Amino acid sequence: MRLIRSLARPLVALPFVVTGLETLRDPQPRAQQVAPKVKTIADRVDWLPTNDPVTLVRLEGALSLGTGALLTLGKFKRLTSLLLTAQMVPTLLTEHRYWTEDDPERRASERSHLLKNLSLFGALVMMTTEPRRRSALARRARDARVKAGVETRHLRRHTANEAKRLAKR
Repeated sequence: MRLIRSLARPLVALPFVVTGLETLRDPQPRAQQVAPKVKTIADRVDWLPTNDPVTLVRLEGALSLGTGALLTLGKFKRLTSLLLTAQMVPTLLTEHRYWTEDDPERRASERSHLLKNLSLFGALVMMTTEPRRRSALARRARDARVKAGVETRHLRRHTANEAKRLAKR
C-alpha cells in the first residue's frame, strides 16, 4: 500500500507543478482569463493583496508549484493536499461551465475538463483525510511494549510452574 501511495502522490501533484511552472513563465493568458472575475471579487473583498490579476495569477502559480513539489516529495502531505484542495475550489466554481456552451464539441470538452478536475479534487480530499501513519519511533515503542508484555507473561507462567514444581518436593 505504501508503494502505491508513493507512486500516486506525484501523479496527483503533477498537474499543479506543470500549471504552476506555466503560469510563472507566462502569466498573461491566465490573467486575462480571470481578470473579470478578479475585478468583481476585488471590489467586494478588502483584504486581497492586490486587485492586479497578473500578480494574483503569479501568486497562485507559485503556490501551485510549491505545494505540488512538496506533495511530490511527500513532505507535509496533509497540509499540501489541503492547500491544493482549497486552491481548486474557485477553479471548480468558475471554469469549465459546459452548460453555457452551444457548440456540442466544445460542450463535451468542457464537461470532460470539469469531470477531470472533480476527480483530482476527490483524490486530494482522500489524501487530506487519510489516517496518519505512526512514526518509526512510535512503531518501535509499541513493538517493544508488546514484546515486553509477551515476555512478562512467559516469565510469570514459568515462575508459576517452577513454584508448583518446588512445592511438590
